[in-house]
Amino acid sequence: MIKMSTLLVFMWSSGYLGAELAARYSSWHMLLACRFVLAAALLVGFCVIRNRWRRSAAELEPWRLTRTGLARQVALGVVMQGMYLGAIGAAVQAGLSAGITALICSLQPLVVAAGALPILGERIGKREWGGLVVGILGVGLVVGGKLAVGDAPWWAYLLCVFGMLSLVGGTLAQRKMVAPEPVVVALAIQCTVGAVVFWALNVTLGDVIPPLTIEFGGSLLWVVALSTFGGWGAYMWVNREAGPMHVSTLLLLVPPTTMLIAWPMFGDAIGPWEIVGVVVSTVGVAVKLAGAGGTEKTPARNTEVCGPEPVERVG
Repeated sequence: MIKMSTLLVFMWSSGYLGAELAARYSSWHMLLACRFVLAAALLVGFCVIRNRWRRSAAELEPWRLTRTGLARQVALGVVMQGMYLGAIGAAVQAGLSAGITALICSLQPLVVAAGALPILGERIGKREWGGLVVGILGVGLVVGGKLAVGDAPWWAYLLCVFGMLSLVGGTLAQRKMVAPEPVVVALAIQCTVGAVVFWALNVTLGDVIPPLTIEFGGSLLWVVALSTFGGWGAYMWVNREAGPMHVSTLLLLVPPTTMLIAWPMFGDAIGPWEIVGVVVSTVGVAVKLAGAGGTEKTPARNTEVCGPEPVERVG
């Protein structure tokens, strides 16, 4: 479990690092378009082969996708793949560092907790609310320090926050709908939607030819193999073996891990504001998780939020 948990943290961090790496060789929308085409082709192919295998096995019934299920996953794909990753990609292209992007997105479980009562009718305790406030304060310290330095325009931070909120909204909707589609099928549909969305954007902007360079090819393989399949596979395994609470806790280790890797990889300096912000956010997360020790379930335990890809509840 320790090895797979460590793998999960590093693979999820690779998503933010891959976005910053690819931004040096292509536009963010070209990277996402190519990423979704490749991921969708592999996932759809896997689903087709798996369904044919199920047909050939007498004891297994082939799984069928309903129109309602297809419409549900298309809508979720627009929000969770198009709006979320589009906003994050544009923010990174504008100069927002991988570490700051990961730190802002790490608030997803806490923001989900804030929306639990009005949307899902699930309560959280006072101590958990205290952790939420402290966690937000930590992010404010980091972002405030970066704004003072002027590393990225102010609207890049807003784009990142918008992307995070889009993923939270999509995940809460997914939680409320209790979608029955298998995870691999849901991801295949959403990646296909992402491919359509971002290739349509490429056509609109007149950017339809991917960079035919080794650097771009390497960054594309990075985000597909490490970020999509590596992070996704590790997440699913840890979630099945240890549960959603363990997964949510591990993913909150992504921001400091991303910052540490981005330091030698991109030369992103780690200043005092980042250190203070990470410490304060970590304290907030610790307080929040300590407050979740009761019997009440919270979205942070039952809803998988936190990454470039949506995840259904397992088990």
